[in-house]
Amino acid sequence: LRHALRTGRSLAAQAGRRGMASEPHRLADALGGSKVPLPCPVYGVGGRYASALYVSASKANALDKVVEELKTFQKAYESQEDLKRFIKDPTLKRKTKADAMMKIMKDSNPVLKNFTGVMCDNGRMDQIEHVMSEFTKLMNAHNKQVFATVTTVYPLSAADAEAVREALQGFVKPDETLNVDQVIDKEILGGMVCAVGDKRIDLSVLSRVKQLQRTMENAIA
Repeated sequence: LRHALRTGRSLAAQAGRRGMASEPHRLADALGGSKVPLPCPVYGVGGRYASALYVSASKANALDKVVEELKTFQKAYESQEDLKRFIKDPTLKRKTKADAMMKIMKDSNPVLKNFTGVMCDNGRMDQIEHVMSEFTKLMNAHNKQVFATVTTVYPLSAADAEAVREALQGFVKPDETLNVDQVIDKEILGGMVCAVGDKRIDLSVLSRVKQLQRTMENAIA
């Protein structure tokens, strides 16, 4: 894993202006052995580390265990301010942070324990929130789960909610499961805003008002 991350950073530097889009796949190759395909693209530092964790856990047949333990760690991280401050503290030496994390993760799966050690050694533990977020994206794609958010001013009736679900179903593949969450936001004034994965459909009254304002401003200019 340590070698893979070092190789990944080197490859990223060589990529130059090509960006990070293919970095997770190059990192997967750097881990050696049979290639483990990523279920979806992830980007940036968090994406690179999340992809390394996904590949390492998959190759060790420990993906379910790592997911379970990472969720436990995330709950502790989000609920314990002392732990969060410690992890984000830029003044701590890497070794001090690494030694502490080894104690915190002493009963964890070796893949996850080694992974957090690598992050400490590389001074990247301050990116853990982004890593966990990108890892969640990988796992959602791995489990073929697609999440959608429907924002309205008032709660949808059962019939309207089902009609919206059927419409959104067209954005997912036949073998994927659609999960719809309803959100109330009176600031959109009316209509609805739907977000499915990285797609966003704005049918709100607020959006129409803003569009009208832009049209009027352009007409006056």
